[in-house]
Amino acid sequence: MKSNSRQSSNARNDARASALRVLALLLVSFALLIVPAQASVLLGVLDGTATLTPTNTPGVYIQNFVGDGIDATFGAFNVTSQSTVDFTNPPSIVITGAMLTDIFAGGTFTGTGSGGGTANGQGSATFTINFILTGTTGIFEHQTGTATIIGTITKTGPLTETIDATYTGNIGTPEPSSMSLLLLGASFGYRFLAKTRFK
Repeated sequence: MKSNSRQSSNARNDARASALRVLALLLVSFALLIVPAQASVLLGVLDGTATLTPTNTPGVYIQNFVGDGIDATFGAFNVTSQSTVDFTNPPSIVITGAMLTDIFAGGTFTGTGSGGGTANGQGSATFTINFILTGTTGIFEHQTGTATIIGTITKTGPLTETIDATYTGNIGTPEPSSMSLLLLGASFGYRFLAKTRFK
């Protein structure tokens, strides 16, 4: 009887040790998965022309921009954007609903954002817009990122402008949620441990 009891106890201890090893392995595996993904740097210049379309609210316009640029990582691209520009509280400018599309040889990403600026009262203004980026095609597919555009607007006519800007940001594959992966690994390990513990 004692021999059987010792064998049973040893079997339970072996099962627990195996379960703990499995749990440790799972946690290590998931820890390796949550290393942040490598994001590509966005850095470059862009310029182009814009037209302003009056809205029903005086001093508020829809701005449509068409231009091109050079990125230090991905090379040349074409860019279009549309945004609502509010000039009703000079010298401040409020930019909302900005929608951006950048088309590179290797793929395309889009962005949504908002920002603001300051006019100098002499036909030009400076601005900053922060964008959240989403890759849509090619090398950018399934990628996300952010970018900040800082530039100068120069009035060339009653409803026309030129824009020159620089930008910085990053884009890459989103990393998994660290906490959710660790909890998932712990859950699997606990279930295995519970099953072997009560056998």
